[in-house]
Formats: sequence, structure tokens, C-alpha cells
Amino acid sequence: MSGSHPLHRVAIVGVAATEMARRLDATSAETSLRAALGALDDAGLAVADVDGVAARWPGPGGTVFQPGSADWAEVFGHPLRWVCDTYPQGVPAALDAAAAVAAGLCEVALVFGGQAGVMGGAAVADYTRPDNEFLACWGSLTAAQFALVAQVYRHRFAPDVERVAAIAAAIRNAGSANPAAVMAGRGPYTAADVLESPPVAEPFRLLDLCLATEGAAAMVITTAERARDLRRQPVAILGGGAQWHRQQYVNPPRYDEVWGLGADAARRAFALAELGPEDVDVFELYDINTYEVVRQFEMLGLCAEGEGADCLWEAGIGRSGRHPVNTDGGLLSYSHIGWGGPTLKIVEAVRQIRGTAGPGQVADAEIALVTGAGAGAQYYNVMVLGRG
Repeated sequence: MSGSHPLHRVAIVGVAATEMARRLDATSAETSLRAALGALDDAGLAVADVDGVAARWPGPGGTVFQPGSADWAEVFGHPLRWVCDTYPQGVPAALDAAAAVAAGLCEVALVFGGQAGVMGGAAVADYTRPDNEFLACWGSLTAAQFALVAQVYRHRFAPDVERVAAIAAAIRNAGSANPAAVMAGRGPYTAADVLESPPVAEPFRLLDLCLATEGAAAMVITTAERARDLRRQPVAILGGGAQWHRQQYVNPPRYDEVWGLGADAARRAFALAELGPEDVDVFELYDINTYEVVRQFEMLGLCAEGEGADCLWEAGIGRSGRHPVNTDGGLLSYSHIGWGGPTLKIVEAVRQIRGTAGPGQVADAEIALVTGAGAGAQYYNVMVLGRG
């Protein structure tokens, strides 16, 4: 890269993820801090080096105005030069942190989050049923919002349901082979297993949908100059972008408005990286459900609308396929940790580029695509990562 764009003057230098489980015997604050310290250790940095934070404050105490990143200043024991409360997770937080570092607002930005000690008891996670207008009154949930979009797609294009189910099976099998995944050792799964799992929200069945689990994830971003002297191989942010169509889970999504959501963000991200989707070695996609994986390949232009399931079936999305997808098992099988879930995608992408991803490692992975949110949420974000 030429280094002329501000993003090209920063790098991701540390990542970490805690233990993932259906429930952890800890608080969200404890678990999030464990991830933060792990990412700093991975980078060879200390708490004293951190002068920027993007991290939701989960309590106890502190502000009642979420997200509350500034509350972490007291935990770290020194003032911060920059905090991000706009969207302190995943790709948006990484891009905001990178911009802050590039602008000199801070030098070492720490992005982290997760949850612990909060799951269990209820049939669905609380955050899948926000108390929003035109949603809470009907008892809708996140899966139903995405199902509204998937139903139209299935009606218009009648995709092969076995090939769609095979996507979920492949990602879940990646998780089965990952000893750190919540679903480690479960499987192997087949398309038939997915199609025979209990229905949740048509057309989704249980194995089409992501987990709701506990754990935390973190990343550290600093200048490319400082990165050269740190412990780990830096990973470059080659490009990124986002699209915000509408506030999530307020008004229902309309297929014709959201199926292609993210195309502009992806075009801008790849243009900045001077690459195209065909150059990606590994795809760490936000797999909140199976159809959202199909949608993203069509949105990226790797296949035509209505052809995603066939494209992925023919190309292969396993570790040795043409388009390796969610090599750690994704949200479907590795973990989905609430506020920390989008950051998990970046952790795995960094490990892939470093060559330290374990059983899911893709040979000679140099370029990774990370995404977040999707059609049902009515916003989308994307980031292209490469070797620093």
C-alpha cells in the first residue's frame, strides 16, 4: 500500500478472546477486562500505554448512560485522551479507533467487550427483544426480523434448501473442529441435520441461527510506526466502510431496501485497499443466520442475486474451499457474545493473517474480509485486513 490514506498509517497489533461458554462464572466487567489485558499482552503493551478506549461499560456502578466507555478510565487508573461511545464494537469501533490514532487523538486504542453471568433462564437472550416501538408490542425478536427478508428471497428465487442448509453445516463443522468453540466436538453436521432441527422463524430452523453465549474479545490499534517495535506481526487495515439504512429493530426490514445493503460500503473498502472481493483469502462474515451468509456473497458481487447458495456449494466454504468462511465456527458454532460478538470476527481474521488460527488456519492467508450486522438489522459494516 502507498500509505497515503490515514487508515494505512495504523495497524492492529494485539487481539484476544477469553474462554467461550454458554454461561461463565464471572461478571461481564471481569470477563471484558480479561480480554482487554490479553490483547495488550499479545501486543507486548501495558495498561499504562492505553490512552483510547471503545468499550461498553457493563456495570456494576458507573454510568446509566450506555455505552459508557469513559468508566474504564477509573479501572485503568489514568485519564484517557479518546473514547468512543458511538458503536464501541467490531468494525465500526476499529475504524473509529484507527481514525483517532491516525489523527493523533490517541496513540494506543483498546477495543473490547463481551458478557458473562447474564445468560440462562430465559428462552431467548434479552438483547434479541429490544423494547422498541412496533417491535416489543408484538413480541418480535431478531430472528423474526431477518426471517422477513429471507422469506421474500426464498419466494422469489426458490434456492435449493439443501444447499442453503449445507452452509450452516459447513460453518458448524468448523466450530466442531475448534477446541475453543462453544460447540467444539459437536457434529459433524449435515444439511439434513440442519433441515431436521426445530423450526424457529420460517425459514430458519434452530441450526440456521447463531448462538447466544458468554465470553469477551479485544483488539489493540496503534500507529504503524510503533507497531514495528511490538511483539506481534502487525495486521494492516487496508480499507473499511459502513452503511446505516435505518435504526435497527424499530421498523421492519423490506427486502428490496436491504438485500443489497453494504454494497456501497464494500466498494469503498475494496477501492481503498486496491483489491476486489475475488482477492479475499478468508471471509469472516457476520453469520447471524444462514441466509445472511448467502446475501453477503451476492451483495459483494461474487455471484448474482438468487445464485448465492449454488455459488457457495460449487466453490466450497470450508478451510480448503475456494471461499473459506468463518473458519473458527462463526457465530453459529464458535460463540456470539453480545456486544463483543462483532469483535470476534476481527480476532479470527488477525489470527488467520498471522498464521496462528489453529485447526481452522487457511494456507497462505494474506487478505481477510470482516463484516458486521446485516439485512435484518438494516445496517452493515465491512473491513479489509492484510499483512502489515
